[in-house]
Amino acid sequence: MKYLPLAVLSAAAMILAAGCNSVVSVSPSTTPITAKDTYTKLGPARGQSGSVLLLGFLPFGSSSPSKDARDSAIASKNANALIEVTEDYSTLSLLILQYNWTTVEGTAIKFERKGADVE
Repeated sequence: MKYLPLAVLSAAAMILAAGCNSVVSVSPSTTPITAKDTYTKLGPARGQSGSVLLLGFLPFGSSSPSKDARDSAIASKNANALIEVTEDYSTLSLLILQYNWTTVEGTAIKFERKGADVE
């Protein structure tokens, strides 16, 4: 019982020291598409990736969450690109931990560049 005020104070300090940030970006596609290229829409795709920083500099998880989330979304539909892409990058900072996670959503496509399949 004598540690209850200390526990409540510690929890309140963690909540007050916590911070969140979220950035959303939008792009027409993950690869350049010209008027000569043709593509087939495969449907909606979604990929996620995340990482944790301990003490602000010790990383655990993906070193490139944006790339890994994008690659995961493309692979989920066996596609080779995305169009109508949105990327949501979020960060939650607690006293000694920082959680970063990225979600990429878009329409998966399989396309051919000037008649040659792109892989």
